[in-house]
Amino acid sequence: MSKKLILVAAIAVLFCTISGGVSADRVVLIPTGTTLGTAGIKAEYANNSDGDGVILWANVGISRFEIEGARFMDFGPDDTDVFSVQAAVIPETSFTPALALGIRNIADENAGLPGPYNEQSFYAVASKTLPMPEGVPGLLGDAVVHGGVGTGGLSGFFFGVEATIVPVGVRGSVEYDTDDWNWAVSYGFASIVRAKIYSIRDDVFYGFSLSTGF
Repeated sequence: MSKKLILVAAIAVLFCTISGGVSADRVVLIPTGTTLGTAGIKAEYANNSDGDGVILWANVGISRFEIEGARFMDFGPDDTDVFSVQAAVIPETSFTPALALGIRNIADENAGLPGPYNEQSFYAVASKTLPMPEGVPGLLGDAVVHGGVGTGGLSGFFFGVEATIVPVGVRGSVEYDTDDWNWAVSYGFASIVRAKIYSIRDDVFYGFSLSTGF
């Protein structure tokens, strides 16, 4: 069995032994204004449908901070590990968005990675839930909008939207990462597991995410 499959299987076993849920911390590639919170854990696997690229993410919440490790496999001559940190500044309220500050790619790794990860970035990002009016039937549940500015790989303005198609429970995400449009569609099979299909820089990926909180 390949090292990739062993790592993915180990992560799956870990998360299947615990339960709970945590909020999203990334739209597709861009960050959001929310963090996982204390003892929140998330892992995600995305595999290029052409077989020439794999992304593994692991996120841990510690108090108001979130630490992310990402491994990019087959994006260059060597696998590349990228570490990032984000801090929650203010939580979302009925009138104001959640706000976070972060550093993406702390070590400034540059190995042909997807744009938002290819250079060290300092950023600020806000997220706000837009609830559907009560009593109004519709296909979409509450939407969450995100917007931020940054430097480096996130230089300029980035934004995204997430919403759930209520009758089927499918969640859709779309973002502009300062250079390209990306999207993802996911479906939850359990409280901690979501199967996902992505379009990242015009390449189709498939995978899954696992998230929980202790």
